[in-house]
Amino acid sequence: MRRFAAVLLCLGMLVGCAQPGAVPSPAGSAEDTSWATFQADVTAVRVSDDPRSLVLTVALLGDADGCSRDPRITYFVEENNRIFANVVQDSRLSGVVGACPTHTPGEVTLTAPGPIDGRIVVLNQQPWKPDGDEYRRCDATFGCDPMPADHCDHAWIDVTVQGMDVSRHSTGSVEGCDGTWLVMTVPFDPVPCGVEAREDCIPSVNVRRYFLRWSGQGGWAMIASSTKAGCGSVLTGEPAFPRRLCAKLPKP
Repeated sequence: MRRFAAVLLCLGMLVGCAQPGAVPSPAGSAEDTSWATFQADVTAVRVSDDPRSLVLTVALLGDADGCSRDPRITYFVEENNRIFANVVQDSRLSGVVGACPTHTPGEVTLTAPGPIDGRIVVLNQQPWKPDGDEYRRCDATFGCDPMPADHCDHAWIDVTVQGMDVSRHSTGSVEGCDGTWLVMTVPFDPVPCGVEAREDCIPSVNVRRYFLRWSGQGGWAMIASSTKAGCGSVLTGEPAFPRRLCAKLPKP
């Protein structure tokens, strides 16, 4: 009798807990979230008819009611002839996995107290500079300064070496450059024994010759490298590489 009563009690508890539609909500689901503020990424900036304003295109969280609302400017400061601002949006579902898988474009107007007059605008810590009727992001390497028009400028060489798998102390020595093609030597590590030479360390600097082609906004792109004299194997992979830049070069 006691066993039968215990079974009835357990069944009663199960029925009471399994009411139709009463599905438990897992942690992080839409039922237990609240609105919070998140950054809204800026994808484009254009000049408006109002000299005090810019129109910002932003990427808003999309695909469900509750993903995004109220895109706006929250922080605004004018300093050192620049404008600094943060662009944000509110979202209730941003923390719910899979709730907002896409982005939809939106617009936010940035308005200054006076004319913007072509000043650099820093949005969410990313600087933008004027380019006609639009603005474009400043370059990650050169910042908002103009990129050197001369492709053989050493600033371009330094950027290229920084992208190579060599020591941070390495520098490039240009042996030939015509703006389209570049040949230079780069030591793997110019201070193999350390900046202050260690005892019993015999310095042996490995130097390679690199052949590169100009690739537009991407800068210099490597074609081949060699430790031999002359053009090495570059002409095999790129017959157009000018022999005059490398034919008489000694072993690096």
